[in-house]
Amino acid sequence: MKYMFRKYWMLLLAGLPGPLYSCGQNAVPLDEFIKAKTDSVFSSNRLPGIFVGYGNKGKNNYYTAGYARPEEKVPFDVNTFFEIGSITKTFTAYTLLCVLRDHKIYDSTKIISYLPKEVQANKHLDRIRFINLINHTAGLPRLPDNMELSAGDMQPYQTYDSKKLFEYLSTAQPKDPGSYAYSNLAAGLAGVLAERISGKTYAALLDQYIFLPFNMVDKNNTLEKSVNRSQGYFADTIKSAYWNMNVLAPAGALKCTGKEMLRYLACMSNPVNASSKAIIDSLTQTTLQLSPATGVGRGWHISNKKDRAVIYWHNGGTYGFSTFGAFIKGTGQYIIIAINKFNSNGVADKLGLAILNKMLE
Repeated sequence: MKYMFRKYWMLLLAGLPGPLYSCGQNAVPLDEFIKAKTDSVFSSNRLPGIFVGYGNKGKNNYYTAGYARPEEKVPFDVNTFFEIGSITKTFTAYTLLCVLRDHKIYDSTKIISYLPKEVQANKHLDRIRFINLINHTAGLPRLPDNMELSAGDMQPYQTYDSKKLFEYLSTAQPKDPGSYAYSNLAAGLAGVLAERISGKTYAALLDQYIFLPFNMVDKNNTLEKSVNRSQGYFADTIKSAYWNMNVLAPAGALKCTGKEMLRYLACMSNPVNASSKAIIDSLTQTTLQLSPATGVGRGWHISNKKDRAVIYWHNGGTYGFSTFGAFIKGTGQYIIIAINKFNSNGVADKLGLAILNKMLE
């Protein structure tokens, strides 16, 4: 078991942009295509279960294969909780832009004056701007050097608190900002700065700017109250607990249901009001081009293939889940994929993109 942790600890919160695959032309109806595609993916991979939630022109549906809790033979449904991993970063980017807007701060502003005094003394941080934190160009590493990672630790973030974060930042020497380098640290810091500027907790900011305005809250089905939680797996027979991410929670700590994620993506595709639309337009603006067909916005990655609608997407991975979320602006077309097994992002990504491309036929 130890060799598995040595191999995989660098993959914490997967979230890396990979190749996006499209499916060929297919005359079968969308629902039949999703059923056949999901069943094929499930049968050809060693997976506990798959949840596929999708909206097509605003009409929601879902399909599942396998089980959310295999030992009990309990399948996924739209009210089953799972870890969304790095898709959390898109929530953080939205929240940060709202906080900056409300405090009349541009995202091109340098972050250094909003850090604790002892950290401001580190002039190596002087060139990092807010936008660099949410488009992965801050020059910060994927994880901080003083984060203790050990083989067999299934809660790698649990003890990493704000004291350790600021101790790291007080001596950090990031690379020159501007180049793409995926960073959980940067996304976590984006959420921390939103807290410091607003004087509110990350959870309170999510409620204020996303959960309540998007009507995502179901008081009868909260994570604390619900028994409808999916079981994540690190490997075929190795269960994993939901992560406690402490200060780096804004990088990947959210646990959501399919119903909540469908509502979130619906509000990304068709904003609830003009104020939200302005934020989403900023989030989905290309800030960096990684290849002719792939760009990076603020929080979201962007797939822009010739003769196809632009797809905005993010994936995520924890020690128990692999997820993929995406939407198309203005069409009411979106998808969330959840697989309750670690290191299955390639499977989730391909399945999600195949279904979206089917919608675009």
